[in-house]
Amino acid sequence: MSSTPGLTPRTVVQLPITRALAEQYVGNRVAPGLFEPFRMWGLCSRMVDVARVDSGAEARAVHGLAEAGDDFPEGDGLFVIRFLAGWPGLFRASFGGRTAEAAERLGSSLVLPAPFLGTGYTAYAPAAVPEFWMELAEVPSGAEIWHLAEDGGEDHEKGLAAFAGRYSGWRSYPAAQERGLTPGPVAQAPAGSVARGVGVDVEGDTWPADFGPDAGELTAYRTADDGSVTARRLTDGQCDRVFHRRLLTTWRDAPFEVLAIGPETATLVLTSGNAEEATRLGLDSAGRHAWRAHAPKADLGELTEETRTIGVQPQFG
Repeated sequence: MSSTPGLTPRTVVQLPITRALAEQYVGNRVAPGLFEPFRMWGLCSRMVDVARVDSGAEARAVHGLAEAGDDFPEGDGLFVIRFLAGWPGLFRASFGGRTAEAAERLGSSLVLPAPFLGTGYTAYAPAAVPEFWMELAEVPSGAEIWHLAEDGGEDHEKGLAAFAGRYSGWRSYPAAQERGLTPGPVAQAPAGSVARGVGVDVEGDTWPADFGPDAGELTAYRTADDGSVTARRLTDGQCDRVFHRRLLTTWRDAPFEVLAIGPETATLVLTSGNAEEATRLGLDSAGRHAWRAHAPKADLGELTEETRTIGVQPQFG
């Protein structure tokens, strides 16, 4: 099993998101080819390292975002997703650089603009905190979106929505509209979507699944002949195998994952996390630190299904 020092399946993680992304998540909005509200990615930290703050302004600082005003403007507090890590193999320490040369010296492909440091820590002063890069992943059942008000005060933290599963979407709380976010009905996966993410083998059947809602649990989904979907909560011990899969390819000499395949084109997401590479290829922005392409199928390299076994065991941390 791939593991990441400092993380266990029970570790609570906090992922900062822009207001624009918070609106898309709470609204359950699919932007065809660019965004799905049941997926997330990006630079995040352990809750234990960032929880001791009293305002949204302080939260931005502890995440190293005080100088990222274009995405996280002063006065707007901070929106975050909080969730259980589930599988540490989805994360890696944020080693990299602001240029490809700097990242290469650390054996990394992660190239992001300032305030990214690439040291494995945020840019927060006077005390930086550990930072992790999470690859594109399905949102685990039970994840929550919170908002931290700019100036703090009593009840400065408000829960806005909880994720009920990939077929149920985000269910908002009244505070979402109070903070300027409009709820919306659950959206279906885009046409041509490729099966990816967590899966389980149980009693001879293979089902797609999400981590959660509790530690050591998964929510597995079965689709009936009439198209209806039923959900089943399972413990790790009830599964014969838990795995993570994705379909990989190359395009224009760069590494991509295939998210959807149409009659003539495919929707791709860059897997390197390399902003310089994204600029060179002229990729579409799919949110902060995410880039996608829509490429002719004939131009893709070999398609390879990557399946990683998840050895989920009871852990504490």
